[in-house]
Amino acid sequence: MSSLFRIIFGLLALLVLVLLLSPDTARAASAKDTFSKESKLRAAYFLNFIKFINWPNHSRDNPLTPLYICLQDETPFEGFFRDLASTAATADDKRELKIYRLSEAKHCDYTYLYRPIQDEDSEIEGSVVVLSSDQISQKDAVIIFYIDERKLRFEIDLNNIKKLNVMVSSELLKLARIK
Repeated sequence: MSSLFRIIFGLLALLVLVLLLSPDTARAASAKDTFSKESKLRAAYFLNFIKFINWPNHSRDNPLTPLYICLQDETPFEGFFRDLASTAATADDKRELKIYRLSEAKHCDYTYLYRPIQDEDSEIEGSVVVLSSDQISQKDAVIIFYIDERKLRFEIDLNNIKKLNVMVSSELLKLARIK
């Protein structure tokens, strides 16, 4: 009986070793790191897109009109984005950024979603909606992140831009895949 136990234990140990050394397991372990880097990159893009979008309520006469930014929920993205935005605000005080969770917002000019919204939120009506992935769908989304050849890219829906009466810089459009 003890030799059978040793054989089964040895086979289980070998199976665990094979699983630990398999490429799929290594990819799964590094997926968290990759997600973190992608999430940080999305936050940086999301913040920098503001420089290339002109909202109707923002004019040269009143450059400090606040921009109401809504983030879907409390996530690591939110914390990182808030830190990034506060750093950028001290370097470039052209426009005040007011950042809210979507659940607490009364109005949003600019919204980041990582999952679809089930009910139609009036808070995002008229908002420039940015989706974290092309794997989700949201009515009237303007900018959608996607992965192409292991690189983070983004797509801009020109029809949805026109509906919002916002102006997007040609410089940003050159970098985007146009829908």
